[in-house]
Amino acid sequence: MLGVLLTQSVRYENILPLTSTCNLRCLFCSNAQNPPGVEVFSIPPLPLPLVRRLIPLLNPHRKIIIGEAASRISEGEPLTHPEFWKIMELVRKYYPRTPVQITTNGKLLNRVGVERLSELQPVVVNLSLNSATPSGRRILMGDDSGSVLAAASWMAELGMPYHGSIVACPQLVGWEDIRRSWRFLRDNGARTVRIFLPGFTRYAPRFLRFPPQEMYRRLQEFVEEEAALSATPLIMEPAPVGGDAEPFRAEVEGVIPGSPAAAAGIRRGDVIKRVRGKDVRSRVEAYRLLERLRCPVLDIEGRGRVSFRKGRGEAPGVVMNYDIDRDLVKRLAGAIANNRAGNALLLASVWGRPRLESILPELCRSGAQVQIRAVPSVIFGGSIASAGLLTLSDFRRALNRVVEEEGDVFDLVLLPGIAFDRWGRDLLGRPWWELRRCTRGKVDIVT
Repeated sequence: MLGVLLTQSVRYENILPLTSTCNLRCLFCSNAQNPPGVEVFSIPPLPLPLVRRLIPLLNPHRKIIIGEAASRISEGEPLTHPEFWKIMELVRKYYPRTPVQITTNGKLLNRVGVERLSELQPVVVNLSLNSATPSGRRILMGDDSGSVLAAASWMAELGMPYHGSIVACPQLVGWEDIRRSWRFLRDNGARTVRIFLPGFTRYAPRFLRFPPQEMYRRLQEFVEEEAALSATPLIMEPAPVGGDAEPFRAEVEGVIPGSPAAAAGIRRGDVIKRVRGKDVRSRVEAYRLLERLRCPVLDIEGRGRVSFRKGRGEAPGVVMNYDIDRDLVKRLAGAIANNRAGNALLLASVWGRPRLESILPELCRSGAQVQIRAVPSVIFGGSIASAGLLTLSDFRRALNRVVEEEGDVFDLVLLPGIAFDRWGRDLLGRPWWELRRCTRGKVDIVT
């Protein structure tokens, strides 16, 4: 099973797992909060011969990712792998021009390491800083060294492209710690900074819990206030849903200094209406067009036409909040139309429901009645509200409630495919098709 997961993460996600070993103990780490029975695999540092066999499976035309969780494999700190630098050399030998993204906490990234990464370009580092203050680092990660701060300074000095991230825990370290930490990244060359709303499950200790909606509102206010004062793009995740009138308005959240978009004069707050004459219907669509085209021409609301040139594979430098994938909209509408559904039910996550409700008219074009219901996470509980952590039990509970309220009237029930693996199983190993026992209608997933 583990061997198959390793192969699939490389082949399908272009993620090269190295180890689950970590050299920090973050209070907010999700591994300690999982419900019993969750299928999560922890791996020791993979032997070099095995890594050698995995590397040729990577796709040279996609960014290679190291240090992020792959499927159900828990990813640790990649630099703890005793053969990390040898592996990096092998990756570069196989794929001399493919961009590599490394996510690291930076504790083991010394000046020599930064210099070696610079020699292996194109490489981009995602630095998980979380706090730049000694007290904040002790509280959140049990780390009292300044090596991570030095690593950020060295990357700035050597021109090593990196992005910073912070898991916001103001209930533990205060808002001023978050402000100082993000500004440290801003002042030390980070291209962008992401601030994450932490998640906690019902198994989390009391001191990690907080009112999710209130925390999200305050974090959104914090990010908007700080972003307005900085040239460095600052965004939050999960991304806010747009306004009711234009939920998918392609508004620019920031522009990376020195990027092609910055040179063209694009700035925070610009709204992209068209790219090469094509109306853009979402921020995701706008960004992908900018990323794909070498010479994009933009129509910006109230400012007219702007164009710029960029190299092959070069990022445009525009930063936008994620909203909705138009391909997903097509797949949802196609599933409803192809099944000739007259009455369809979409079971969505709490986070996903507002976005899906905004595209409801498109889903009803085939003449179907379409209803969207949010599925609360009961198995994980706490503040968890994403589709990827929903289980069959959560979907069954939600579907049974709808049937009790309205009767078994749906001829099609659609589930988010992200909740299930390639074998159709949820995080507890239960297949989605068991839900067919709960309704006379057809049940399917949309990926």
